[in-house]
Amino acid sequence: AIMKIDTAVYSSEGGHDINEDSYLCSAEKGIFAVADGLGGHDCGEAASAAAIEYFSENCGGGYTEERINELISGANLRIYNDGFGKSTVAAAFIENGIFRYINVGDSRVYYFSGGHIAAISKDHSVCQAAVDMGTMNFSEIRGSDDRSKLLKVLGESEKIDAKRNYPPIKICDGDTFLICSDGFWEYVFETEMEVDLLKSERAGSWLRYMLKRHILRAENRGDNYTAVCGIIHLEEQELSQKKFRKK
Repeated sequence: AIMKIDTAVYSSEGGHDINEDSYLCSAEKGIFAVADGLGGHDCGEAASAAAIEYFSENCGGGYTEERINELISGANLRIYNDGFGKSTVAAAFIENGIFRYINVGDSRVYYFSGGHIAAISKDHSVCQAAVDMGTMNFSEIRGSDDRSKLLKVLGESEKIDAKRNYPPIKICDGDTFLICSDGFWEYVFETEMEVDLLKSERAGSWLRYMLKRHILRAENRGDNYTAVCGIIHLEEQELSQKKFRKK
């Protein structure tokens, strides 16, 4: 099958002076990523840009679990060596009809099949740890004071193990994904992502519906926010076009 990915991206500084989020959206290389810089001022911006730059330069297929972990290690080392700030990252890799994803920190990957969420990445945060231990519900993360206490980020130490090996997903026609920084998902609830997706034929309209909710709720006072979303179309190759009859 031929794969076409309809994508849309939006990134804003929100209520801040500077946007410390960076993103990558390359259907050609099969990589989609969002990085949210931490460290204030220019540091966060430099860190997230370094992570995305590393992915951009080093991605070109062959996305095994091992290769994806290498990419995370490489991005981590680049930020660490630069010595500027730290960053989260959430990334998805699409190749041969398979969707793989990884994250460090609290930027997220959401995967939808049949209009409903089929998978969500797990944050490296105090809140997610509480959810894992059963002392907090997933839905309570948004309102928690500990929401931005992160347990793992890129650039903190020389080596990193994301410890996030999610099972690969076999893509079906019409499956969709959303990759976003916490400044986005904090203001757009999971059920709303699904509702807005069901109303949308294109990635652009899906993103616009979600942004409308974001603006009403955050009133542009919040954190930087970035979202990369895509709708995957699998088209069967026309065999008839391939057979050229000899006259």
